[in-house]
Amino acid sequence: MEVKSVRPTTHLRLAGEQRVDEVKRMLGRAYEQIDNTAALVASGQKEFAGVPSERPVHGLIVTMEPFHIVNAPVQRPQLPATTVPVTVCSISELENMVTITDTPVGRLLLERAADPQRSTYALSEALSGHTHARNAVLDAGWDSYPWHHAAAGQVPSEPAGTAK
Repeated sequence: MEVKSVRPTTHLRLAGEQRVDEVKRMLGRAYEQIDNTAALVASGQKEFAGVPSERPVHGLIVTMEPFHIVNAPVQRPQLPATTVPVTVCSISELENMVTITDTPVGRLLLERAADPQRSTYALSEALSGHTHARNAVLDAGWDSYPWHHAAAGQVPSEPAGTAK
């Protein structure tokens, strides 16, 4: 997985002439990094000894906002070639994906990648129709805020060392 803190620029949103250069600038290195990491895992590089090398690899490039057509056949040839399938998804799609409970996420990604048509769609298409649980990481983050207690109708105790 490669995370890029990028958002589509005006050139990408409007499909302007500079869109190809923009998407290469923002995401090109991520494709290269995923392919490099996959090669290191496959070769048994000692830093990746804990990662099983015999399993299929599927790269994910996670962005702050959706890059709507980046997985489409018209866009993919403009990006670096890879030896493993790669999907670009937004952070919200990733957050949705990790809550799926009725199928292993790895299977979902590999089946999507094997389908010549569905692999070109946004990841969100593959996530619909599945059973989802609450996101435990987001719930724990919410629970850590002081206003969580007020929202739940509870009054938090005084912090340690501030008792009167």
